Amino acid sequence: MTTEIKIPSVGESIQEGMIEAWHKNNGDWVEVDDVLLELETDKATVEVVAESAGVLEIAKEEGSVVKVGELVGIISQKNKRPEAIKQQEIKSPDNSTEEKKHQKELFSHQKENNGPAVRRLLEENQVDTANIPATGLNNRITKNDVLQVLSADSSPSSQAIEKPQLEHQKENKVADTGRLSTRTPMSMIRRRISERLLAAQSESAILTTFNEVDMTAINEMRAKYKEHFHKRYQVKLGFMGFFLKASVAALEEYTLVNSYIEKHEIVSHNYCDIGVAVSTEKGLMVPIIRNVEKLSIVQIEEQITLFSEKARNNKITLDDLKGGTFTVSNGGIFGSLMSTPILNPPQSAILGMHKVQMRPVVSPEGAIEAKPMMYLALSYDHRIIDGKEAVGFLKKIKECLEDPCRLIIGV
Repeated sequence: MTTEIKIPSVGESIQEGMIEAWHKNNGDWVEVDDVLLELETDKATVEVVAESAGVLEIAKEEGSVVKVGELVGIISQKNKRPEAIKQQEIKSPDNSTEEKKHQKELFSHQKENNGPAVRRLLEENQVDTANIPATGLNNRITKNDVLQVLSADSSPSSQAIEKPQLEHQKENKVADTGRLSTRTPMSMIRRRISERLLAAQSESAILTTFNEVDMTAINEMRAKYKEHFHKRYQVKLGFMGFFLKASVAALEEYTLVNSYIEKHEIVSHNYCDIGVAVSTEKGLMVPIIRNVEKLSIVQIEEQITLFSEKARNNKITLDDLKGGTFTVSNGGIFGSLMSTPILNPPQSAILGMHKVQMRPVVSPEGAIEAKPMMYLALSYDHRIIDGKEAVGFLKKIKECLEDPCRLIIGV
């Protein structure tokens, strides 16, 4: 008797995914609900679990692109559990005692919680984990961590001993020069990002308008209250809470910015579901903070902290990414002074935040002062939003940030 392992449906808009990692090896005994593999889709990574106990037979290797419903392996119940485990423990007759001892020493630093795919890659390439920075959850080394070391370390002192070429990588080496080019398949998330960015450029009339905001009032407020805020709520008082509340004030006044075009109709919303762009090792993700108009700055900062942790630990779900009526992107955390952010379809606008920098500013009285200034950018779909509304929207955000009392009394 066998149980088929098929790719489950993980969302209405998702038709395919890439097998990122098998958590079990071919021939392993698996129990019900054991995690078998990680499937990377264009939105998030999901786990596929065993529906029965038995011996795993893998049909599709890591890196394979598979469609929903496609067979990727089977679980066989031909053998009993003890026999299956015994099969797994058979040692190769070629290994001498000395070689086994060397292997044990070489991998003495390996973390116990590394997945089987990572362990196999380490063993195949004879890599000691002591010098591999672990970026995964609970100090776990990811497959990408190992691949980066293998591709970057080409010196004679490398931990990689005679590295075999990986199946999913193609290398073109120019003779005797040491110059190396590597081809790596794009991840499903990166493919989807590429498709969406091209679609946004070709299907929308994107225009960007700019303004700048004096961050003095926000900086003073944060400096005065950040310690009390953190002590009471256990979250940091950042910029994003103020920017999202200012965005809500502007969205409620300029409602077309909170709308989008569907065929020949304008779809408007009486709520503000704002996406916050976060960068992950797999690419850009935009989790959604829902009903921001009903949230306090504390609740917004709590949501942002939660999403940041989920992004770092690769735990963002499909539900976290669904919907959204407006997006805020903060390129300032990477040092960007100015940019023209691209729309997140089907949304009609995106706000770009940038680095706060001390700059000379001429006051109304004519005096020149050094002020903490930030450039703001609003990219918008000119098919639905006119320049007057876009400029007014950005000006409203500027007013709310330079005078945060407006956010309290709603003016």
